[in-house]
Amino acid sequence: MAAKELPDIRLVERAQRKGKGNPSSGAGGELPDLAANVAAPSAEDLDKLRADLASEQELRTRRIERFIKEGPLRPAPRAVIPVSENDL
Repeated sequence: MAAKELPDIRLVERAQRKGKGNPSSGAGGELPDLAANVAAPSAEDLDKLRADLASEQELRTRRIERFIKEGPLRPAPRAVIPVSENDL
């Protein structure tokens, strides 16, 4: 049974997350910290995002109000089931 000889990758990753490391990987079993690679958003980016979200919310609110007032733009298609005399 060759399947029993190979460790399950999920168990290996779980052991690494718990801090035990992988005994077969040797030294350096820790995962690297990638937080330093993330760029912090600038104030301009945050203001632009805030404005975009506010305008999107306003448009969505108008669409919902219009839908409640007018109903759907076109009637929903209905399934047409052909009926023959043989089916009766």
